[in-house]
Amino acid sequence: MAMVWEQGELFPSANKADIMVTKKLLRKYPKMADIVNDLKGRSELTTVEAATLKKLNPIIMNIELAIRSISDAEIREIMKYRFVDLYPRKAAVIKWSSFTGRSLDRKILEGTESVAGTLKLLGII
Repeated sequence: MAMVWEQGELFPSANKADIMVTKKLLRKYPKMADIVNDLKGRSELTTVEAATLKKLNPIIMNIELAIRSISDAEIREIMKYRFVDLYPRKAAVIKWSSFTGRSLDRKILEGTESVAGTLKLLGII
């Protein structure tokens, strides 16, 4: 019996739709993280609350993993600052004053593409 080898991507590339979904998840991340933290702090959960925690917790953990796994340290720090630490764009522009606003936006786009690729690999998107 012959073995058939199919060529596929080891790390699938994120397409434009994946990047759009990732941008949406990054915008929703703070609220999802707050909900998860509040639910984890409760001693008893309703069925709906337990289902919400079960659904959101892996998403939160994988977004954080995806940001931590960005290979460029500078982009990783920018993404953490903007989306995990919740600083506005203006604060990021001031902090990274060596970049223009447009350059910072390009770095954020690179980080978003990296996060999208990781989330796609993990099956979140």
